[in-house]
Amino acid sequence: MQFTELNTEVQNIAIPESIVNIFAQSLRANFEALTFDVDTSLELFENQEYTQVKTHLQASIQQMQYLLNNVGLLGELENK
Repeated sequence: MQFTELNTEVQNIAIPESIVNIFAQSLRANFEALTFDVDTSLELFENQEYTQVKTHLQASIQQMQYLLNNVGLLGELENK
């Protein structure tokens, strides 16, 4: 996970709870989209479309990395 250290002025800005809640809801939607997409790799594998399987798995890894980073950010926002 990439770490970015913000300057002190930015760290002290209060973020409204409603914004944090919307961010959490968007993460939930991304998690749901990821779970609906899980069967695609299996279908491609069963059809012996190995190049597409690799591409799909690489895209899934990127999506999971995005979610991982944003879950960390959400935790930081909720701890403020």
